[in-house]
Amino acid sequence: MAYAGVILFKSGKILLQLRDNDKKILSPGKWGIFGGGIEENETPKEAALREIKEELGLVLDLEKLNLIIKIDFDGEERHIFKTELLPSLSELKLEEGSKMQLFSKEEINNLENTVQGLKELISLLN
Repeated sequence: MAYAGVILFKSGKILLQLRDNDKKILSPGKWGIFGGGIEENETPKEAALREIKEELGLVLDLEKLNLIIKIDFDGEERHIFKTELLPSLSELKLEEGSKMQLFSKEEINNLENTVQGLKELISLLN
């Protein structure tokens, strides 16, 4: 299955989601970016927009969603986008995950419970 994820920037920090502690999902109880699977007949950008709307109630501007990397990760195609997060966190509604929080790159590097590949992905950002 292909995946689309979005790195949301606000004031020099990155918004991460603490994944639910549900053994049925990938990387339960770990910090990661928002995103999910790309459905049939859906482009990676469309999937990214849908996932952010489902997970945060946020409608992103398609034109401001920039692809930063497309990689094959354990046999799964991953499309990672980035965009600025304009609303405040209080305006977002967390629909998936147990928590959301803004982190600096340094803070992310010091987290122990992150999804596989997150720190490497963050290191690619300028």
